Amino acid sequence: MIYHEALLSIAEIAIATIGFAGIVSALRPHTSPAADAMHSLRIRIMVEASASVMVFAFLPFVLSGMIESERVWAIGSGVIAVTSPLHIGSVWARQRRLFGTVLLRDTLLFDTFVMALAMLVEVVLIANCLGWLFEPRFAAYLLGVLLPLGVAVAMFIRAIFAAEAD
Repeated sequence: MIYHEALLSIAEIAIATIGFAGIVSALRPHTSPAADAMHSLRIRIMVEASASVMVFAFLPFVLSGMIESERVWAIGSGVIAVTSPLHIGSVWARQRRLFGTVLLRDTLLFDTFVMALAMLVEVVLIANCLGWLFEPRFAAYLLGVLLPLGVAVAMFIRAIFAAEAD
């Protein structure tokens, strides 16, 4: 099926992003403590988001062996809908611990955009899980998988440009 190929390709991209995180982390020169804390936060977000993408990309393969194929996308969407707010909350708690605030002035526009998009994706995932408005579909599940991948890639790009600015 086509969704198998799409999910495996997404998992490969997530693995590559984790590899790039290691390269960026190893090659970055040390600067001020605040810049190093921000860089390590970006790397952690990149690795955690990519790891969650890998888990969610392989989740339908595991679920398809345990339940009927019509419910795979609904249950998978429910799992993403429950774990995504927990992951976002942990990132915010880490930011507050490192910098004394949840929202940073430097990343306020990006954080606001990601939060608005995450809330929209959360609504779509819950609707997909419960079967509201439409039958559970792969496209809604895919949206939930692609959001953390987009965040991981954005953190990678930001880490590269921040390294040049320092």
